[in-house]
Amino acid sequence: MRRRSFLAGASAVLGTLTAARADAGTPNIPRRKLERLALSSSSYRANYDGRYAVAAALPRLSHTTFPAFVRKTFGLHKVELWDQQFGPGGASPEACRAVRVAADRAGVTIVNIEVEDLPNLGPADPVARDDAIAACRAWLDKARILGAGSIRVNVSRRQDPVDLPSAIATLRAAADYGRSIGVCVQLENHGGQTARISDLIAMVRAVDHDYCRIEIDWGSWTQPGDRYADILSAMPYVHMVSAKGERFDETDYRHTSFDVQRLVREAEAAGFKGVYSIELFATPAPADTARAVRSFIQMISDGMA
Repeated sequence: MRRRSFLAGASAVLGTLTAARADAGTPNIPRRKLERLALSSSSYRANYDGRYAVAAALPRLSHTTFPAFVRKTFGLHKVELWDQQFGPGGASPEACRAVRVAADRAGVTIVNIEVEDLPNLGPADPVARDDAIAACRAWLDKARILGAGSIRVNVSRRQDPVDLPSAIATLRAAADYGRSIGVCVQLENHGGQTARISDLIAMVRAVDHDYCRIEIDWGSWTQPGDRYADILSAMPYVHMVSAKGERFDETDYRHTSFDVQRLVREAEAAGFKGVYSIELFATPAPADTARAVRSFIQMISDGMA
């Protein structure tokens, strides 16, 4: 009996030490909170080759190395990937499989794919609408290969015209297909037709599908109105949060643009139990990205229930 008790105790201690080593970047945050945090690869766009590359930014990263980097550096087990960072060959099925293998080896889950590479989802022309649906389905298939539970799409990005009935039909068809393979379609307050949170909510309500939800973006808030009230109004439709960071005081890396902990407390009080995906995409970028990420990890965790 004593031997069994000793072995059980030793096993528990070993498990605690293993968890501590794996989560060395965030040692004082409970695992249950870390499990609800992800990091978007766009936060480290300077470290990737391509459009946003900064040669001096180290380490150099790719989608096959980013998951292990996030686990080792921050102790996080979830990442969000941006489609613009797949590299010269793009997100081919073969590339997606390679990224999935690398993430699995690192013990990291890919929770969402941020997809820009899509046409306008609300064209008036029926043939163009069929093409938009096919493009959505292709990305849903890639997300399934990657093991992601969702993709984020844009109805439109700038001022290109959107036929609302067509957009609703496109999103409903995409969500139908997403349901069949277990991948949710998310919309975000990113620009164009859904730049305003009120329009974003109206679009999701019009689609009226359990596989068409919102990824609410803290940073892409559009005046007039109240940032906190507008974001809170979307929470009943939110699948995950794009925890966008903007400006930091670079003496202590306190976030100065808005109150992160208030946003988290209000989301938690509204019943949100999903993932907060940290994304640093302001210009200029923080001088020390890792410090900014750790600051956000701490602020979000402190605000969680």
